[in-house]
Amino acid sequence: MKKTRHILKIIGIAFGVCLVLVGVLAVYDKIMTGIESDEIVPNGKMIDVGGYSVHVYTEGDNEKDATLVFLSGSATVAPVYDFKSIYRSLSNEYRIAVVEKAGYGYSDIVDVERDIATIVEEVRSALLLANIKGQYVLVPHSMSGLEAVYWAQNYPDEVAGIIGIDMSVPYSYDKFDFGITKRMSTLGRISKALGLLRIPGIYPVNESPLNENEIKQQRLLIHRNAVNQVYITEGNTVYDNAQIVKAGGGISCPILMFCSDGTQIGDSWIPAQERFAEENHAKLVYFDCGHYIHYYKSDEMAVDIRLFMEGLGNANSIE
Repeated sequence: MKKTRHILKIIGIAFGVCLVLVGVLAVYDKIMTGIESDEIVPNGKMIDVGGYSVHVYTEGDNEKDATLVFLSGSATVAPVYDFKSIYRSLSNEYRIAVVEKAGYGYSDIVDVERDIATIVEEVRSALLLANIKGQYVLVPHSMSGLEAVYWAQNYPDEVAGIIGIDMSVPYSYDKFDFGITKRMSTLGRISKALGLLRIPGIYPVNESPLNENEIKQQRLLIHRNAVNQVYITEGNTVYDNAQIVKAGGGISCPILMFCSDGTQIGDSWIPAQERFAEENHAKLVYFDCGHYIHYYKSDEMAVDIRLFMEGLGNANSIE
């Protein structure tokens, strides 16, 4: 009996110490987030799109070919750094642009509607106000595939092509388990509130292509952006957005789709992409890797992207 009480006492003390440590970490996180705000310095242009600012980053000076416009997947805290592994090997040949939507990267975190029309108009406006005019080759990752398809449906003259990085399509969410994402979102909000995201490695990102300052900036943006309300609103509206895009019908621009092995998303992810590809005459390239394909296969992707862009150029020259 004495031994049992002793064990329980140790457990109680350990639990109390953990609570104190978590409390200290939560307070530390709030203090540091305020201090760090002055250290967050955009590497591109902040564009006022009507009451709030969106960050647009560009590289390369090729204006004769379509601009490669990178669109991030859900909850990617710093797209301008996340995509560097792929755009760094393309910007010497093409102009690239990374548009960070509200809540992403250096852009303002604001309470704004996240229906598909509003999102696309936000990105279009940011590009035009940054004096980056179409035609564009849209390069969406994951959820932003819906934005690319909607863009091509409604503004076909602006879209020369789409290069999807494990992109969502109108059918991607028909059988999607939203219960998992809601539980992950809840866990993320709790972790953020407790300051747990400051623990090294707990929020995985790709640092391999970044210099020391970029690594620092990406970490600062994790602390500021992770699990913010914009991400949650997007997640709550994605099914309705997919239905809107589905109702919009097919698209006619050339499409190249890089596909992961699907294991990080679900069994219905790849079949949905294959159905969309068949209906819209897209080329599929399969990789045996995770959802963030550009972390693992950037060199291989760059080869296929160059061939795709050359094909677009040849088609235009024939016309």
